[in-house]
Order: sequence, then C-alpha cells, then structure tokens
Amino acid sequence: MPSSSNTSSSRSGSERTPSFICEIPLRVAPVEARCLTTRLEAARQVYNACLGEALRRARLLRERRAYRFARRMPKGGERSAAFQSCRRSVEFTDAALQRYAVRLRQRAFRDHLDVHVAQKLASRAFAAANEWLLGKHGRPRFKGYRQLDTVEGKSNHAGIRWRGDHVEWFELSLPAVIDPRDPVIGHALGSRVKYVRLVRRKLGGRDRFYAQLVCEGVPYQKPCHRIGEGAVGLDIGPSTIAVVGEDAAFLEA
Repeated sequence: MPSSSNTSSSRSGSERTPSFICEIPLRVAPVEARCLTTRLEAARQVYNACLGEALRRARLLRERRAYRFARRMPKGGERSAAFQSCRRSVEFTDAALQRYAVRLRQRAFRDHLDVHVAQKLASRAFAAANEWLLGKHGRPRFKGYRQLDTVEGKSNHAGIRWRGDHVEWFELSLPAVIDPRDPVIGHALGSRVKYVRLVRRKLGGRDRFYAQLVCEGVPYQKPCHRIGEGAVGLDIGPSTIAVVGEDAAFLEA
C-alpha cells in the first residue's frame, strides 16, 4: 500500500505539522462508480475554467507597467510588496481564484461538487499558472476528458469525509476494504485524518477507486526497516547495489 509523508497545516491553520498518506481501496457499486465519474468530469470542467481564468489574469499582470517596474527592482521587502500590490490589482491570488471557483460551482456544479473541492481545484489551477508566470514550468495544459482523476477536500469536517470505515461525500457512502491485520492501516486509522483525497485508476479495463487519507503524524515504520545512524554511500547499478558504511560494506544483486 503506497504511503508518503509531508508537512501540512494543523487544526489552527497557522502551525504546520508532519503528515503521511495511507491509501485504502474502496468498494464501489456500478451506480456509485457512474456518480463518481460524473463528479470527476465536473471537477475537470471547474479546473479548466479556473486555469483559463488564472492564465488570463497572469497575462494581465504581465502587461501592467507596475509589474514590469517591480521586476527591475532589487530584491527585498519593497520589491515583494510591489509584486503583491500588482497581483491584488488583477486578482491574481489563490484566494481570489477560490472565490471565482465558488461562484462557478454555485452556478453550474452545486449538485456535483462541494465548496471545499471547488476551492482545492482552484488552488491547483492557481499553482500551475503561478509556476508558469514565475518561469519555473511551461504553460500548463488543460485537462482532456477523463484526464483528471483526483479530488480532495480541505478538512475532514465537510465535503469528502472519512468516517471510521467508509468515505462520505454528499449522499454517497463508500465502504473501505480494510485488512485488520495490516499494521500500516491500523497506524493510519489511529491517527487524526486531516483530509481525504479520492483517486481513480484504470485497472483491468475497469475504474477502481481509492481513498488517500492524509493523516497527522509520521508513517508507520516496520521493525525490520529500522533507520540507522551515520553516513552511508550507495552505488546503484542496473541489477546490483553496493553499500558502504563506517562499519560494514556489502553488495546485493
């Protein structure tokens, strides 16, 4: 079962705490799968609309004389303040794009997406457009049909929610396939769930759905995978790996 760790905001939203992800398969009936597919399609349309709006605002920002002047300023607080002022003038901010997504959801997608999902889609679109504006990545592309396979909430209190042994989203209640003997899953279920991400994968010609629980804390560490101390050198080849440490060295195929 895939797992990873990162850092995200805690309950207060100001303090950041470590996080890890536990992925659990869901038992989804055909009628529920069709409903989820419809909602993912609605999410794709909201994302594309937000991305198009973000790119439009980014182009307006680039055309502003104040923005071009700020780019020539020396790095420092005044330069950062000038950039922020320019961004606010064309509403090229994460919060502004989230408000745009909420209005869009209210007009056309309120039966398929909740507010938190719409806001996270807007944040995803803003991040892509912002990376393009800063020159870190190329121009982001719009998502084609069935090319958006994940949606997530902002907390476990509304929208997509984990409820002990199943996921709730509007009227849907999706039971999870839980192995009670798996210590990794047991560790995750004993931790606080920050928010839930739904994932769709195409396996064996069918859509499979999974819940990724973003939990507070650190991932479970199996006793056989203890982390040691000290510096270790690795030489990874096509079929072998050489390990050299302060006290030992070995080669494994």
